[in-house]
Amino acid sequence: MDTGKLKEKLGELRGLDFELAEAQERAAGNNFPDVTFTKGFQARLAAMALGVPTADIKELPIRDYQDVCSQVFNFLYQPSDGATP
Repeated sequence: MDTGKLKEKLGELRGLDFELAEAQERAAGNNFPDVTFTKGFQARLAAMALGVPTADIKELPIRDYQDVCSQVFNFLYQPSDGATP
């Protein structure tokens, strides 16, 4: 799986995609108040962006999994002007 274009692919998602990933994560039992901070949601959103099943992301070696989740977190929480939070 090529995660090299993850940031670009995340940028192609829309609000409806975000809401769908959130609803799916809630349906999977994630009750954390803000699911965007959870690895489960981050993996789900990455999978959606890359067009792969969520299980494919969750089955990555731990360092790759952490890298993917970090990329999603940074994408979501980096200011839109590109400045470091």
